[in-house]
Amino acid sequence: YDIPSGVSDQPWGEAETRQGALNRAENCLGAHCLGHGGAMPDFAVGVEGGVAECSLSSLHPGTPGLDSCTECFAFLAVMRSPASEAGVAWGVARTGSFALPPRLAALVKSGVELGDADDRVFGDSGSKRKGGTVGKLTRGLVDRTAYYEHAMHLALAPFVHGEEFPGLYDAGE
Repeated sequence: YDIPSGVSDQPWGEAETRQGALNRAENCLGAHCLGHGGAMPDFAVGVEGGVAECSLSSLHPGTPGLDSCTECFAFLAVMRSPASEAGVAWGVARTGSFALPPRLAALVKSGVELGDADDRVFGDSGSKRKGGTVGKLTRGLVDRTAYYEHAMHLALAPFVHGEEFPGLYDAGE
């Protein structure tokens, strides 16, 4: 589903990006129910990409050559359906991050969404629906799908044990 995130078009920082993924998962659940006569899915997934400033030079002052940068990352949120026997539960994970080149960072800082900045810099269109920024910067070595895959596996971790380890993810135990 093409679901709104409820956050800005270009989220800044982990909190806003994570919230976008959570919102997308909840909205995806609702869209599925509307499109399937009220039937709830077992899980709903939300993905949201974001950017943040990273002050490497101030974090590691003794390491020469480090500069501040704008880094890119994403959050994936998996929501277990409220209709499940165990009720609503969440798995949330973050991808790895990478520094944006200064030309892309400058466009994003000026208010241009990262996918649109990619299109301008690389002379493409719709790149955010193709290989994404990570695909452009790695020349396809890592594409959007591969970039999200490990985070998806980690977000599913709370749901893979079943009865083998009861209560493993219960709070306070």
